[in-house]
Amino acid sequence: MKLIALDLDGTLINRDSSISERTRQYLQHLADSGRWISLVTGRPYEEASGLMERNGILPSAGFPHYLICEERDIYSLIDKNHYKPWEPRNSELFAAELALLPEGNAIAQRLAREHRLRFFMNNLVFQERRGFVEIVFPTRDEAREGLMRAAEWAEAAGLKAIRNNRGLALRHMQVGKLPALRVLVEHLGIAPDEVLVMGDSHNDLAMLTAGFQAATTANADPEIKAAVLEAGGCVSFQNASDGVAEVLQRVFQL
Repeated sequence: MKLIALDLDGTLINRDSSISERTRQYLQHLADSGRWISLVTGRPYEEASGLMERNGILPSAGFPHYLICEERDIYSLIDKNHYKPWEPRNSELFAAELALLPEGNAIAQRLAREHRLRFFMNNLVFQERRGFVEIVFPTRDEAREGLMRAAEWAEAAGLKAIRNNRGLALRHMQVGKLPALRVLVEHLGIAPDEVLVMGDSHNDLAMLTAGFQAATTANADPEIKAAVLEAGGCVSFQNASDGVAEVLQRVFQL
């Protein structure tokens, strides 16, 4: 394996936002031995990089080499010093998403009007800051229903609906963890079977079933575990960050 791509919430970090010491040590060892490490998260750059720093993983550690944030934007670590955004790519995709905000809001209004689903959504300030409409439902079951209802409407509007636990995001067709990861893999010039991918939720599903080496943790959604096993991947016995350490130990015989 040449690249390790890790979801953040529920995978690399625990519920208390910590990274287990064993996981941190394994990642440091793998980075020092020449493997690339990338986060693949829906969190904004400031939050993702801040979480790493609060866990003692500063840019000077030399990893993660790449950050994929907002399921869209890519950043490269430069000289163990700072992260540099991929421009103009990031700005162009952000602008493309912004242009579809009216369509995203129309779909949210249709969910409320035609199906009377309960939810709250990010306001226009947050939509313009992050580039997309995000809807949060009271339960996962209601989020699943929202996804089922919205998926066809989103596609007709040039969007795609992506569920993550109770959340439903309406994103540009070219945005998502898988499209961004494929761009990074092509940039690195490596084959899909040289990539280990880990994630625990529905918004990780596409990248877990795209031909990479897949793995997930014990706390993952049941459908995610089933998909990973069907793809020939492995499921850890431990949750979140400790589960990542377990998988790394198995795969790299640490």
